[in-house]
Amino acid sequence: MELTADTGSWSGWIGRSHPLIVHLPIGILFIAFILMILTRGDRRPGLKAALNPVLLAAALSAVASCIAGYLLSLGGGYDERVLTTHQWLGIGVAVISLVLYVVERRNPAATWRLPLFIIMLLLLTAAGHYGGSLTHGDDYLTQAMPASLRKLTGTATRNDNATTYTNIQDARVYEDLVVPVLSARCYGCHNAQKLKGGLRLESIALIRRGGEHGPVLKDSLPEESELYKRLILPENDEHRMPPKGKPTLTPQELELLYWWIAQGAPAGRKVKELPAPPRVRAVLAGMEPAGVKDHNEFVPAAATAQLNGKAVQALVARGVKVLPVAADNNYTAVSCVNAPGFSDKDMALLLPLKEQLIWLDLSGTQITDEAFNTLAELKQLTRLDIRNTQVKGIQLARLSACAMLRYLNLSGAPVSDTALSSLSKNKKLQQLYLYQTGAKPAVIQQLRHTNPDLKIDTGGYRLTMLASDTTVYHKAAK
Repeated sequence: MELTADTGSWSGWIGRSHPLIVHLPIGILFIAFILMILTRGDRRPGLKAALNPVLLAAALSAVASCIAGYLLSLGGGYDERVLTTHQWLGIGVAVISLVLYVVERRNPAATWRLPLFIIMLLLLTAAGHYGGSLTHGDDYLTQAMPASLRKLTGTATRNDNATTYTNIQDARVYEDLVVPVLSARCYGCHNAQKLKGGLRLESIALIRRGGEHGPVLKDSLPEESELYKRLILPENDEHRMPPKGKPTLTPQELELLYWWIAQGAPAGRKVKELPAPPRVRAVLAGMEPAGVKDHNEFVPAAATAQLNGKAVQALVARGVKVLPVAADNNYTAVSCVNAPGFSDKDMALLLPLKEQLIWLDLSGTQITDEAFNTLAELKQLTRLDIRNTQVKGIQLARLSACAMLRYLNLSGAPVSDTALSSLSKNKKLQQLYLYQTGAKPAVIQQLRHTNPDLKIDTGGYRLTMLASDTTVYHKAAK
């Protein structure tokens, strides 16, 4: 009988109680087994009197668990073979529990009680294994095993055969970066054993096939793809994935998935073959294998102090993204891409992170030249992006205090020649972007002369006109 049209049904509610109810017979049957061992013969008559009611409670709860499990299975979304095996094992446990109760009442001295108990415990263990496979996938336990233990026992996980990479630029985006995220966060509910929503995610073909409600991918449109949209829903939304109570994706994992879908969800493509925005580059730098990132001049080799948690929270509350740059140190990247209202008065929020902040993206914000008062204190900066802001470069010379600066983007800022000339003091500067700054060729030439390794990009590229680019129409003769 349904409760209401929009609140579910009695059968659905009882079915979803199965994971709760199923723990009762498990615990009670183990207690009953211990009591039987302790009271064999005529020992401990006080405990022996408790065995009968304990067996009755175990049998009733086992039957209730079977009923709830059957109602839960009616919802579908499970591998039929594994489901059937789990069901019959559960029924076997319930039947043996009832038999043990009857035997204990009528013939407590029966010698075959112990073998029956052992059979029941074996069935209980097998039923639990198949139930876990339905819920979490068949390699849920082996995924968490140390590699040495997996090798010793001869077990394997989905990722054991994954190709390793020594440089993040050579990593395959889907196979090496996306698959581990899906495996850790999504395969538990979307695999061959548990088809939640009729959706499997173990391969590109299965992802593109979608589930009961249609495709989950729209190439190059992450915001329109269910695979991504459901990951960023509010925590109390019933459609959010992973569901409430299960580990959610980290900001870095979300960035990877967003980027992969935005690039068309390709397979077999390497990192270096796809354009990556600054946020993704920050995530990828943090995934660089040990021994490679040490040679990355944009990330200091030495570790630094731990981040100020309250300072990070203050920035996040302002809409600013704070991402780790590397896995084995505390250097971080800050991006205001989602905080266009970030202004001079907010710059002070960056100061508690001045020892850890090395990549800073202030593009498109409301900062002015006053921001350089704070920027001059961020002496660990290696990357700074202030394009398309209200900066005029009046105090650009203050960046000379940022001796580690290697990348600077001033595109869209009307910087004076005098201000640009001051960048000659930044001896480690390698990349300078001056598109739509009005920079004069003489100043650019002077900077290149001062720093021969400096690459200056002024934009405004012109392509050679081809004959095929122009169509000529001739008026027809009368």
